[in-house]
Amino acid sequence: MKSFKRFFMAMLLIGVLSTSAILCACDPNSRPREQPSGIPSGSETEQPSGAPSGDDEIIEPYTLSLTRFYLKDQNPYISDYFDDESKLNIAEKINSVEELKSFCEEKHLKIFDETDTTLKSDNVSKKLNEYDEEFFSKRSIVLIFRFNETADYYTYDSVDIKDGVMTVNLVTANGNATTEVRTHVRIFEISKQVAKEINQIKVEESIGELDQKVGIQIFNDLVTIKSATSSPIINSSEELSIFKDFSIYEYASIETIERFIALLEKYDDAYFQNKSLILIFVGRVQSRFYKVKSFDIKDDLLNITLSTPKSDDYYIPWPITTCAYMFEVDRDQVATVTKINVTQIEE
Repeated sequence: MKSFKRFFMAMLLIGVLSTSAILCACDPNSRPREQPSGIPSGSETEQPSGAPSGDDEIIEPYTLSLTRFYLKDQNPYISDYFDDESKLNIAEKINSVEELKSFCEEKHLKIFDETDTTLKSDNVSKKLNEYDEEFFSKRSIVLIFRFNETADYYTYDSVDIKDGVMTVNLVTANGNATTEVRTHVRIFEISKQVAKEINQIKVEESIGELDQKVGIQIFNDLVTIKSATSSPIINSSEELSIFKDFSIYEYASIETIERFIALLEKYDDAYFQNKSLILIFVGRVQSRFYKVKSFDIKDDLLNITLSTPKSDDYYIPWPITTCAYMFEVDRDQVATVTKINVTQIEE
């Protein structure tokens, strides 16, 4: 009898253990999944450059992927192809690696030339080299070259797609950057569905809201006056002549002062017939560049707000300790202004 009980208990224990082993084998959460060789548990495999992150990825209809500005004579992509001025501004849709390479070959751009290293460090070249067939299986790109030199600083505003036409709207934001003659490149990434709908690409440039109110120029170098020798609102060539006197400046080099005074030469008697010039010198905080955020007049007070991003990750330190801001306004606009308040903010 005792032998039978021992035999029965042993068989029951074996059954329980066998059932537990089967359940563990069926439960995917009972133990960590094995990672491919060389990849630690919990890490994600890196996607190929330019490739979508997965089958369930949400693909936006269009996104602005890159914008790159170049100062006068410093754009490395202006090849002899662009000697014809009618070709300076280009907007083109690219659907594959083969089309991208053909585009670059036609425009004499050595982006994919392994023997030429002149473009390897430029962000546009780096970005275009990232696009592979995996990327183009779900997306296309739109390349916009604006190589016609301009002193206006254009920012991206919006995209409209209607009746097979993709319209990229750019607006001036001359208070957002120092005004230098510049060209620029933009890259948009678009979904294949949107790419199928587009037969034509247009770029519309218009004057931004702030620039409609006031003309803005910014001199981005060390130029400091010793004291407030005149009202910042200037209404005549005679009043402006004070700022053409080298003796009122300090710390700046002769060359810097000469460059600044050269900017003032265009404000002559003809200009001051109907306009005024507001000239403000503002010190920099941590050598940051501050854009012009607002320019508002209420009664006798003019409020000017200059802003810079809060995070160090979002601004580029400029080697500037002072900026000169020049505001071109209709004389009637500032006829009642007796006080000017300049506020610098982070946002």
